[in-house]
Amino acid sequence: MVDLFRGRKWDLVGYRWLWFAISLVVIATGMVFLVARGLNFGIDFTGGGLVIYRFSDPVASGQNTQTLERARDAIESTGVDARLQLAGTATVTDQLLVRTRVVAPQGKTDDDVLGEQMQAMLPVLSEAFPGIEEAESQLVTAVVSEELIWNAVKAVAWGCLFILVWIRIRYFDFRWAGSALVALLHDVLVLVGAFAITQREINSPFVAAALTVVGYSVHDTIVLFDRIRENMRLRKGDTFAETANISLLETMARSVNTLLTVLLVLVGVYLLGGASLRDFTFALIVGMLAGGYSSIFSAAQLLVVLKNREERGLAARRATGRPRRQMAERAAPVRRPARLAPAQTATDRTEPETPLAATQDAEARAETPARAEEKRTRASRAERRKLKAGRKRKRRF
Repeated sequence: MVDLFRGRKWDLVGYRWLWFAISLVVIATGMVFLVARGLNFGIDFTGGGLVIYRFSDPVASGQNTQTLERARDAIESTGVDARLQLAGTATVTDQLLVRTRVVAPQGKTDDDVLGEQMQAMLPVLSEAFPGIEEAESQLVTAVVSEELIWNAVKAVAWGCLFILVWIRIRYFDFRWAGSALVALLHDVLVLVGAFAITQREINSPFVAAALTVVGYSVHDTIVLFDRIRENMRLRKGDTFAETANISLLETMARSVNTLLTVLLVLVGVYLLGGASLRDFTFALIVGMLAGGYSSIFSAAQLLVVLKNREERGLAARRATGRPRRQMAERAAPVRRPARLAPAQTATDRTEPETPLAATQDAEARAETPARAEEKRTRASRAERRKLKAGRKRKRRF
């Protein structure tokens, strides 16, 4: 794998406020469109009609895309806003599910509107698929759609909560978990803003795409966090910002290559997969781009900001709460071990001898020169050991 980033002298961490500003501009733009235009909720969320048609002959294997395209073209010619899906049993595909948007004008009911849509769709479908017939029809009420919206919100919220708990357990620090959670919220907000700007339809596949993006983003973030934690053990003399910057450059090749390979597949599906997959694929493309950006330029950078505050607070506490005796010891010059004076002999004594002094003088005379030299050597070694231990304590602080 070609690594274009490892060993570079790029200061990505030094421009963290620029990365934050780019994210804020993108999110703010999306929120402005969200407030001004709202979201284009699909039939799954707004309610509508469901009409089931049964083919006279089952759909041949490998003809699903062509069948849906023909049915979509036929229904679009009537002006009915519908979403299509093929269904059936495990072995036979013989049903066409048509979900229509039902908006009843004043003086009409939803049943009346659905009946008019069914009368408009059946002739064109019969022309495209001879022998097709209506099997069932029903209305999807707004109560069901509200419950679906609430379940979608809860699914995303529970996913983020479980991710937060797992990262907290893995890294033993809420700063790591909080940074990852902010990156996840960044991805979701960018995705919602993109759909507000483009007014693409939000339906059940959108929720699946959002959860997929959340899982991909947190996986990329955890890989980066693991490299930072590993380098913290190997580079104990560096600051956290320096360690994070080196870790970013070491893992960026992996993140970029993974993102590019996924995007190539998604772009192919978006261009060649048919209209039914475009909204879902578009959500994945935007979400993957946002997830790749947030892992490198949001989660890691926010963690650096939090860690820098911790380092500054720790340095301030050490400066203000250090005992005065330690400060004096640190400022005092290093003392060298003093030479021991030679043992005093009996000829140097001038005071009158007492019985106790006479006894000590007799012991000194009995002491050999080798024994006296050994005592001086032991005393000098003990002094050097004390001095060395004191220096170690000073370096520790």
